[in-house]
Amino acid sequence: MSKLVARQPIILLNTHVYPRHSSDHVAPFMHDFAKLCSRFARVVVHCPHAPGLAMSEVIDGIEIRRFRYAKESKQTLAYRGDMHKQVLGSPFKFMLFLKFLRNWRKATRRLIDEINPDIVHAHWLIPGGYVTAKAKRNVPLMLSMHGTDVFLIRKRKFAQKIARKVFNKTSKCHFVSTALQDIIKESCKRNSDSSDLILPMVFGLEKFKSAGGEKSNNRILFVGRLLPVKGVDILLKALAMLDEDWTLDIVGDGPEMNTLEKLSQELHLNDRVTFHGAVQRDEITKFYSSADILVLPSQTTPTGEQEGLGVVLLEAMMSKVAVIGTNCGGIPEVIDNEKNGLLVEQGEVESLSSAISRLIGDSKLRAELIANAHNEVIANFSEDALTEQIRNWYGVD
Repeated sequence: MSKLVARQPIILLNTHVYPRHSSDHVAPFMHDFAKLCSRFARVVVHCPHAPGLAMSEVIDGIEIRRFRYAKESKQTLAYRGDMHKQVLGSPFKFMLFLKFLRNWRKATRRLIDEINPDIVHAHWLIPGGYVTAKAKRNVPLMLSMHGTDVFLIRKRKFAQKIARKVFNKTSKCHFVSTALQDIIKESCKRNSDSSDLILPMVFGLEKFKSAGGEKSNNRILFVGRLLPVKGVDILLKALAMLDEDWTLDIVGDGPEMNTLEKLSQELHLNDRVTFHGAVQRDEITKFYSSADILVLPSQTTPTGEQEGLGVVLLEAMMSKVAVIGTNCGGIPEVIDNEKNGLLVEQGEVESLSSAISRLIGDSKLRAELIANAHNEVIANFSEDALTEQIRNWYGVD
């Protein structure tokens, strides 16, 4: 794609999920990304409406436009983190999803006609890429793939057929990890392209610098949606094998909450595990400040879903918290085993417990991993470096 004209370009971000307010815990990386792009472009975000939200507003300088897809009380698909499970598990939700896609497509066309963007940037292959490819007019389409979208099409032939049609209308692709790029290559017969961008959605990491410091609180931390793919049940079982002086903070909400709370009780961990639920974005740093170790025990689900990357690992690294992750999805692209963190095989309770125990008992190793990880994040994910990569990918002067 040729370089854009000298005037400030207009970039339309089309997505099925976006923070509902500046401190929302829902997809905060999307807002960080939009703010970064606003350094060199006018950014307009197009996303679903939800009960209580304005149809249009400006948040931190970013223009937000929302579309309705049902009556206020019926808008239940978005912002819960489990849209695909709702749709696959209920005929009613499937019909609502079809209406969602139709209304989104129409609203996208109207917005493109109104603002005349230079670029339409869709997020998530399905549904965002599918809808945008149908609605984009003659505007160049850029596509970002984040994880769930890619893993869910791997075992579904009809979804792969849809994906190939989307790729035929896409100018450039962005993957948050090479693991996702490889899956698309295998499942959709799409060869890697020199214009492909491999970049984690880790914009705004600087805010986590203030969380750094010496840690001696005997606290383990998990941050994320409580979904089967996150493997929090494995972490609870691993904790039950550890010294009772160490406790676990679980920050996040999701459909697995009740199941995990019950498991914690069965393992007699009530005094050692605290379920904090979802917290505001600006409160996350306080959990990193008090944590010694962050664990991301993700696992592959029966449907093939995996961790796209594990942004919380990079947040913890910036916060000078030691990290442990599993050999799942894009996590090995963040953790270089024994250099900036520890990797264990997914689903192995004893291995995870041993890794945690090792970091607990070896403060020298913990300090070495923390230092290496922090230096890597500072060097590779500064705001200026990320801005330059995105600007070049867009083709913006």
